[in-house]
Amino acid sequence: MSRGSLAGLRILLTRPEGEGADDWAAAFERAGALAIPFPTVSIIPPESWRALDAAIERLDSYGWVVFTSQTAVGFFAGRLPSGQFGSDLHAKIAAVGKSTARSIEQLGGKVALVPTDNRQEGLAKDLGFLPAGTRLLLPMAEGGRTLLAETLQTQRCIVDVVTAYRTHATVNLPDPPAFDVAVFASPSALRAFVTGLGTSMLVGKTVAVIGPTTAKEAIDHGLRAAVAPSPSVDGLVRAISQSHPNLGGT
Repeated sequence: MSRGSLAGLRILLTRPEGEGADDWAAAFERAGALAIPFPTVSIIPPESWRALDAAIERLDSYGWVVFTSQTAVGFFAGRLPSGQFGSDLHAKIAAVGKSTARSIEQLGGKVALVPTDNRQEGLAKDLGFLPAGTRLLLPMAEGGRTLLAETLQTQRCIVDVVTAYRTHATVNLPDPPAFDVAVFASPSALRAFVTGLGTSMLVGKTVAVIGPTTAKEAIDHGLRAAVAPSPSVDGLVRAISQSHPNLGGT
């Protein structure tokens, strides 16, 4: 990511507060842009903690605990007796993305595996060595993407998918400040924007998305999106710099 590659752009950052939004804003500003926080969804606890607490009670029965987001790490650790990962944890920990791994380490955990491919697909591939019968715990968002769990189940692994948090569309979204680029990190964030404000404000703007799942949501709403080549803020910077007309992209 080159410094100044987004010079002068006003970027509408729709990521919810507390899910790495501050880190993303800092990265966009290092690239010369003005980051405008505009969360279209919020993060809330599950309707009940029962399933997650029950999984934590039998934590020693799992060979692996897998985290696909920083948010899942925070909610999971918040239900642990000490509020952080114990040094005596039997299960190995896998994480999608360096930011997620860093969150685990800040809470006392040791990360055994971070895939080079920063997606569920990458982690599924890197966990392909697991033998049948391996038990895994996957705390995640309610209604979140299940590719990883489904892939591991085809290996005859036993995967417990447990809701650690939910996303909730922001009610009564105000009109956003003036912007040049709108960034969406999830289908739910894009869906909430369109539900609250329609698509007219996005016409003529660059819409940048984190990956193919969010890109499909954009297509479903008649929008053309620049897709990050890797699911990271650096990937978004590259996608925007290559697609925005004022930066010489296509």
